[in-house]
Amino acid sequence: MTHHSKIRYRFYREHKYVCYMLSELEKTIAKTDFRNPTQIQTIKNQLNNIEDLMTGHAEWEESSIHELLRKKQSSIHELIENDHKEHAEQFKKLKEMLSAITDSTHEQEQIHQGYEFYLTYRLFNANNLKHLHDEETIIMPELQKLYSDDELRAIEFGTYAQMTSEQMVEMMSVLFPHMNASDWEFFLRDIRDAQPEKFLEAWEGVALLIDVNEREMLVRRLALNT
Repeated sequence: MTHHSKIRYRFYREHKYVCYMLSELEKTIAKTDFRNPTQIQTIKNQLNNIEDLMTGHAEWEESSIHELLRKKQSSIHELIENDHKEHAEQFKKLKEMLSAITDSTHEQEQIHQGYEFYLTYRLFNANNLKHLHDEETIIMPELQKLYSDDELRAIEFGTYAQMTSEQMVEMMSVLFPHMNASDWEFFLRDIRDAQPEKFLEAWEGVALLIDVNEREMLVRRLALNT
């Protein structure tokens, strides 16, 4: 006889998008001609976008997820918060490296510094993958041990209460291309249960972005035709 364990409520699904963004920038850096100011500016712009993304995500984690741990006198999140502080320093270093390349007037020096920048960013990306892994395999199980699923859901529900349906559509439009159908269902079910009055408009805004077969599956599973 087969027993299926209950799937617990979990955070961090947006990590799939974060990983994609970091990986795409690494690919761009690998192909960049660091003698070309226009290409360097592209790197600067993308790096700024990723810094904003990761800073905002870290602030939400610390104020929402880590606050749950603090309330239970758990300190397991402290190493993660140290990582967040290090990320800020690493972004500062990466920006300084790009400025030095831009200021250089020697092509060979620019090529060498560009290679050093690539190595530095690649290591940053690798370390961040370990950071995200720790959040999902250390922080999340601790939260599941200390809290019920309903208590964990309340954190996301509070976020959705502050969002408009347009903001929900924008969020899903960004995240969904990097997620699977079970992730889509998770977000849609949470939004439906948290903000039913905003849900139908949010669903209409995102439905056409989903493959028709997957869309029909979601309609059935979420009973959207009733």
